[in-house]
Amino acid sequence: MKDVNNKTCPSSLGQVGSNLLGMVTENGTVGFFKDPIEVTQGFIDDADDFENLERRFRFSNKCVQSGCKQWTGKECGVIKAVLSLDSIPLTKDLPSCSIRKNCRWYFQEGSIACNGCRYVITNVSEPTVKEPLGDAVLPQNHDVE
Repeated sequence: MKDVNNKTCPSSLGQVGSNLLGMVTENGTVGFFKDPIEVTQGFIDDADDFENLERRFRFSNKCVQSGCKQWTGKECGVIKAVLSLDSIPLTKDLPSCSIRKNCRWYFQEGSIACNGCRYVITNVSEPTVKEPLGDAVLPQNHDVE
């Protein structure tokens, strides 16, 4: 039986204790790092635009299930909504992922979730407009794949 607890949310808030998974690229998709990077207060302090941190980076943290407004009562509604979009290309080539073995979305939907994952930008409280990302503050020695 699959373990439904202790899953990782691949679209969490950027806060101390979460993990930095990747950054939003100029084409509007997420480029993932080979390994997650623990978010420290120093990273947050160095991020010039804290208000829009999630629009520039992707973070993960423990899935809190019913403690999250995206929880439908039995699963995460975010990936369901993303996969219902006709514009998500389905490929057999999955992006590199450092959290797949514990990922809530992968657990819930299987490898098809990985197709939609790169298109999720967590902070969508404002209309999404392609805008220059400016200078992203990245920890040294971490390349985007």
